[in-house]
Amino acid sequence: MLEAFLEGLSQLGQPVAIAAVVSGTIVGVLFGAIPGLGSVIAMAVLLPFTFGWDAYVAMFLFAGIFGTASTGGAIPAILLNTPGTIANVCTTLDGHPMARRGEAGRALGLAAAASGLGTLFSILVLAMLLPAAKVLILAFGAPEFFWLVILGLVAVTLASRDNLVKGLAAGGVGILMSLIGLSLVFGQVRFALDSEFLYDGLPVVPLVVGFFALSELMVYTSRGGSIATVGEGLAKPGVRQTVGGALEVFQYKRVLLRGSIIGTVLGAVPGVGGAVANFLAYTTAKQASKTPELFGTGYAGGIVASESANDAKDGGILLPTLTFGIPGNVEMVILMGAFVLHGITPGRQLLVYNLDIVWAIILGVIAAQILTTIIVISGGGFLARLSLIPVRYLAPVVAVVSFLGVYAIRSNPWDLLLAVVAGCIGYLMRRAGFPLITFVIGFVLGNTAERSFVQSLQVSEGSYTIFFSSPISIIIIIAILVFAGSPLIKYWFDKYTATRKAKLAS
Repeated sequence: MLEAFLEGLSQLGQPVAIAAVVSGTIVGVLFGAIPGLGSVIAMAVLLPFTFGWDAYVAMFLFAGIFGTASTGGAIPAILLNTPGTIANVCTTLDGHPMARRGEAGRALGLAAAASGLGTLFSILVLAMLLPAAKVLILAFGAPEFFWLVILGLVAVTLASRDNLVKGLAAGGVGILMSLIGLSLVFGQVRFALDSEFLYDGLPVVPLVVGFFALSELMVYTSRGGSIATVGEGLAKPGVRQTVGGALEVFQYKRVLLRGSIIGTVLGAVPGVGGAVANFLAYTTAKQASKTPELFGTGYAGGIVASESANDAKDGGILLPTLTFGIPGNVEMVILMGAFVLHGITPGRQLLVYNLDIVWAIILGVIAAQILTTIIVISGGGFLARLSLIPVRYLAPVVAVVSFLGVYAIRSNPWDLLLAVVAGCIGYLMRRAGFPLITFVIGFVLGNTAERSFVQSLQVSEGSYTIFFSSPISIIIIIAILVFAGSPLIKYWFDKYTATRKAKLAS
């Protein structure tokens, strides 16, 4: 463990690694500050360009991006009342009223410090759990991995509670799409339509770039105008006021700690992520406060609660991704794509043979957060103006860069066509209310589920009892039932509560 840590630290000290962290941080903050873009599109666009890079350098770049976008998203949330990412929604409730009072710098300082401290807390928890995770991962066999994949799919599907049926349908289609091409289990080519392009299956990078980057651009292009409208609070905040706000965060230690814990725990649950942590931390802070009436009026504690939680999810969300190979959100899907692109296998092999890569990611996130805090404190007002760039100028640039990146990997024109088709399908899915994340995670985990299922039956010589024979499998099955039954339990509880209130009223 110590040797891996020292190796990761030595790699971070290389000039090219420092340049990668700085570049990733700047890109993450810029894309986070532009509402609707965020780390997903940034990582999807840059993923192909890392082909041929040293694995450490690529991981430092992505650590800088996904570890800082939420912090960047606080800038337009405070100055424009437009959250840069969905995880910054609650930041608008107190951040923008503070900006309208002329305290934009104070709000930005609070957000930057809370985000940085929340991330550091979650990364510290991740580092402490790594030794235990390494021991635990060795106790997992094929049956346990099969149930773990099912748990991940169920958790991600239930995260889109607005339409559970559409979430299940999207995830199922994603699993079916993952079966295209040569099966490494059965040695047969499936659903390839006699196409050499589909022989090895659908490539991940064009699919991800199309679904997330191009489809999002289609949404904004069809709407026209700029990504954000002109709002109040655009005046550049003073550095002195911003530094004062950053120091003020320590007056809300309980709120900061509570938000960090909520973000870390919920981040470890696949499909939950920063948005849910943001809302729960804000609501919990308001309920626990002696002055709940101050929330929503420009109260500093509200900013601390929301920003500490939405950034603390980074450490939590890395835990299932690095230890079990189960991506907790879209950013982790792209990170797993980067692993594959650079010959790294997440999960058991990563912790046993490539632990130095894990430490490189952890140290990269820490370095990026420190740099982000400096950037937000010194240049938040300028970054917010990026939200006002007209889409007609922004969309072509992002599209061209996306196409160049997709083509650079294999120099295959069919990859460009796949990206365009995926973008159109993703746009239609967005319009119809189908969650893209369940489709992509279904696509990523489909082969893993099939492989674990078949390996289990081979070990047991065809007996299905192997799936229920270990304590770990039983625990995971119970967790699946709890997740799957939670909507029904909530429905029964709400119905019982409504009936009881009606009886009391009569």
